[in-house]
Amino acid sequence: MHNIKLSEGLNRENSEKICNWTNKYGEKFLKQWAGPALVFPLTVEEINKLHHLYSIFLSDEFVGVIQKIKVEEGNVHIGRFFINPERTGAGIGGCTLSEFIKMIFSDLSINSISLAVLSDNEKARRLYEKHGFEVYETVNGLQKKYTMRKTRDY
Repeated sequence: MHNIKLSEGLNRENSEKICNWTNKYGEKFLKQWAGPALVFPLTVEEINKLHHLYSIFLSDEFVGVIQKIKVEEGNVHIGRFFINPERTGAGIGGCTLSEFIKMIFSDLSINSISLAVLSDNEKARRLYEKHGFEVYETVNGLQKKYTMRKTRDY
């Protein structure tokens, strides 16, 4: 188990890291983790438009972000989950998702968590399924995506 800490907000230095990591991998990579909300090349100003971002730390090392996009009717929609590409594959994403789920469900008024994942992002979809998310809607648009939901375990 990794020593994952979540902290609400994102400082300028870490925003710049997100921009560097993202811009190195290109526009398709940005769309995969951020959807259409952000424009390539990614800038600190673009990131600053996002609200309710949580910085992800592995011990004291900044490794990524995750966002509570909206809260309504007992559901928190999450997204923009991004781990430094050079740190993926080591279980950081799974540990982060577990911690974020625990944090969200610590609010007893929240009954479910939802998210959207692009159909070609199989790795992310498997991660979400492993943590109890199930596909409840398929959206066919410019790019096919799945909306997934996890309900509180009572």
